[in-house]
Amino acid sequence: MKYKLTIVIPCKNEELYISHLLSCLKRQEGIEGVRIIIADKSDDNTLEVIERCKGSLNVEICQGGPVSEAKNNGASLATTDYLLFIDSDVRFFSDTVIFDTVKMLEEKQLDLIGLNIKCYDGNVLTQAGFVVFNFINAILSKFSPFAVGAYMLTRTNKFRELGGFPNKYVTSEDFHLSRMYSADKFAIANHYFGQDSRRFRKMGYFGMTWYLIKNFINRNNESYWKNLDGNKYWL
Repeated sequence: MKYKLTIVIPCKNEELYISHLLSCLKRQEGIEGVRIIIADKSDDNTLEVIERCKGSLNVEICQGGPVSEAKNNGASLATTDYLLFIDSDVRFFSDTVIFDTVKMLEEKQLDLIGLNIKCYDGNVLTQAGFVVFNFINAILSKFSPFAVGAYMLTRTNKFRELGGFPNKYVTSEDFHLSRMYSADKFAIANHYFGQDSRRFRKMGYFGMTWYLIKNFINRNNESYWKNLDGNKYWL
């Protein structure tokens, strides 16, 4: 698969999380030699953790920045047919997630694949929130695709045709890019990626829910996105 796929990981001050993702990637079947580009802008010990934990993974570092910029920087270096964006705090529950989704993209001739979300730290309220989100997203994605940026597999040529992640948005860049894909070329695979409850803890459960609702309601309101404070979401 190293000739088909490039993995891009945006990263900023993830010294407590990146080692877990790298461990998960080491266990993924069929990705030996796949180029993993980490677009980093950390001022903590993240780079030291990456160096210590990468093992035999084919990891390289490029310039990071705001999330869209970091992802686009990494993607610009790709020479493969497929791009996979993974957030640095992600964990997996299966060792065949990447292999299965690449196979699905090819066999079903899709342009974009996302996953459902599951909480891995045992927080019941967060897991309930993810269950509700997965249910709603499965329905809405029939006409408005949304691949959560924490795991977003796409064809490189389609990604570039659409202009990559929009730098003008401080958050929800995955939502805005996903909407540009055709619904009949999108699918949510039968796998999960894992995240913990830290964003819910930061914003509060009601605050996080209201934040997502407002974003959807204002999805076509440019003035809303222009004035949105991304610091309320990004850690």
